[in-house]
Amino acid sequence: MSIESITVSTVMARNVITAKESQTVKTVARIMTDSHIGSVVIVRNTDANRPVGIITERDIVRIAGAEQALTLQMPVHDIMSKPIIAIAEMSSIKDALQTMELNNIRRLPVVDKEEIMVGIVTDKDIFKALMKNQSLVASFCENLLVDYRPVYERLSEFMLGEMPMPGENQHEKF
Repeated sequence: MSIESITVSTVMARNVITAKESQTVKTVARIMTDSHIGSVVIVRNTDANRPVGIITERDIVRIAGAEQALTLQMPVHDIMSKPIIAIAEMSSIKDALQTMELNNIRRLPVVDKEEIMVGIVTDKDIFKALMKNQSLVASFCENLLVDYRPVYERLSEFMLGEMPMPGENQHEKF
């Protein structure tokens, strides 16, 4: 087994939280808060399975900090990242990481042959899958360090964040 043989469909989340492009920034921010997520895939008003963009917490913060006025009542269509960058469900996790790295993103909607969204994959989903298969980690990290240093650094941060510290209460959050 290698990172080229593991498909994104095996590690993706199938229940994708979406919002329609006409919904407001406030509505989408509430969806993120209530769902405890950092992004929402934006779909056409007429087709809930066709992704047209994505909005992340970073998008909202970036726009709020810009000189242009952000109102909570503006449609999310005005600030979403578009066009959407997606990946085919049978693509490898290596392809997904390469796509993320090339586009400086951490999430990819997953689509089938008809461009219908069937899930979403994040860099953390991939890192978790790798951690479950320790035989992949060493060779993956060796290649990643040379070819994709920023991804390697995120993987390292993820791995350190998942490790319990001595004396740390597993249920305690700061």
